[in-house]
Amino acid sequence: MTSRRLEQQYLRLLNLVGVQPTSITLQELADKLSCTKRHMRTLLVQMQQAGWLVWQAEAGRGRRSHLQLLRNTHQLLIEKAEQLLDSGGFNEAIALLGEDKQLIAPLLRSKLGYRIRDDYQALRIPYYRTMVNLYPGTPLRRSELHLVRQIFNGLTRINEENGEVATDLAHKWRMLDPLHWRFYLRPAVQFHDGRELSSHDVVSSLTRCTHLPLFSHIQQITAHGPLSVVIELNQPDPHLPLLLAHHSALILPQDHAAQPNFASHPIGTGPYRVAENDDWHLLMKSFDHYFGFRGLLDEVEVLIFPDLARTQANQPVVTPPVLAEQLDIAQLQSATWLSSSISDIDYVSGFAASLTGKPSDSTQEMFLERGGYFLLCDSRSAHWHRIEQRRWLRETLNPYHLIQGLIAPIRPFWVPASSVLPTWFHGIDSGEACSPFAMETTTEDRPTLTLAYHAQHPEYSMLIAEMTHILATQGIQLTSLELDYATWAKGEADADLWLGTVNFAVPEEWNVGAWLLGTSLLRQSITGGDGSCLQIHQNEWRNHKLSSEQFVREVTASGWLQPLFHHWMRLKAPEQAQGAHLNNLGWFDFQTTWLEPE
Repeated sequence: MTSRRLEQQYLRLLNLVGVQPTSITLQELADKLSCTKRHMRTLLVQMQQAGWLVWQAEAGRGRRSHLQLLRNTHQLLIEKAEQLLDSGGFNEAIALLGEDKQLIAPLLRSKLGYRIRDDYQALRIPYYRTMVNLYPGTPLRRSELHLVRQIFNGLTRINEENGEVATDLAHKWRMLDPLHWRFYLRPAVQFHDGRELSSHDVVSSLTRCTHLPLFSHIQQITAHGPLSVVIELNQPDPHLPLLLAHHSALILPQDHAAQPNFASHPIGTGPYRVAENDDWHLLMKSFDHYFGFRGLLDEVEVLIFPDLARTQANQPVVTPPVLAEQLDIAQLQSATWLSSSISDIDYVSGFAASLTGKPSDSTQEMFLERGGYFLLCDSRSAHWHRIEQRRWLRETLNPYHLIQGLIAPIRPFWVPASSVLPTWFHGIDSGEACSPFAMETTTEDRPTLTLAYHAQHPEYSMLIAEMTHILATQGIQLTSLELDYATWAKGEADADLWLGTVNFAVPEEWNVGAWLLGTSLLRQSITGGDGSCLQIHQNEWRNHKLSSEQFVREVTASGWLQPLFHHWMRLKAPEQAQGAHLNNLGWFDFQTTWLEPE
């Protein structure tokens, strides 16, 4: 990397000479920079080696030499930022450019793809939003659910290949009796900050979980020495090891609440640690002291492009010439691209081709998502007290009607849903349907429905626009309410309808039940607001008298939960990426992915 002093001298020269070709003597240049001829000659050699100028010296007294400066101030700034990115100085590069999207976005695009240097393997992935909350036990979105499992461990984990419970921080467990379980911890497990895991961290983490509905039957957790804990229940749960693999039960340091910015810069025991996390990128590095197999990728970096494709569509970004060659290389190399990286609209339009490749490019892996979009009728709303009214909603905002209003190129990626899993087929009970509103209304007094949705989801606006259009044909106004994700997940708003999306990790069926019973938003409405009925269902589900499929059948038949669409999830990685396989959360395991050198 060039020195700051050399850059300052070049900028002085640029200010005095300009970028137009000029004839000048070495002495004249030395006089302009107030230095000796010998030092001026050294500066010219260094600047020419850096590619900043062309200097053609002419021998002989009075002979004038040829000079042309090749970089203006703007180009020099970009080049400096690029050097900082290459050396790992991400925040320094962003600070240098002043958070100007016109400069930063093309520079980040040029750095997508992968890097192999001296056996150090780095993969960069584009994404459309920040991920500032990586805090287990709080409401987490799909991508965050994947990432926290790269950062943390639970007492148990799920084997993704067969869906069975496997050992993790606990190398062994035993049911002492139906109400008491003992778990034995691995020795010498380290947190990312170097401190060793102890039973007190486990007691603290699991005690924190007991206020959550899924863990409400845990009576007490006690430490038995540094490497053993006993969990006492108030009712039997034969699948407790499966429950402890839930993302809310991941083990945190005992003092995590006192650590600053823990949500965005968490400390766990997992195969990857968070090195940096800000508005422009999330950098995760392999943890060398991980107790299991060290991750094959040394570094995974998620580059954030908020609203980039839409900005390109409305106000085309002019790529600085100095980046043209790098961008060509990046496009040939191709980024690792997830279908959740950007909206389907931006993908099929081609505006995001520099991030994702062309829409016609082949996708290495794809399958119909285990989950999808849904509508939830709020049991607190006066409009849904009768099933006839909920039937009317299903008939009016039926996914087969909605998909007709979506632009044709994205329809192949969306499949109307009859249940929360694509292999299940459930429907609302047949019968009479009626509108929750009187049919005779004036334009000035149109009835209104309020729909709540969470922020930072690029496809909600398209769906809401079509719902608004359909309801308007019946004289009904749809008002939308945007919430932050935590508020949405808790159902803390006055709304008639809730629009959401969900994906279920392996084992899918168990996770469906955990979602219904573990999400505040759903708990308040799936049984019509009947708390005693909900508790009965929770006990029956926990004791395996009620399967998740039966539970969903009942909730769907009553019309409180109305599935809308499944997506085709897609993954495309560079040819050099080996072992990158699409999982149910739309990502891939960083630990088993590696880059084959060319």
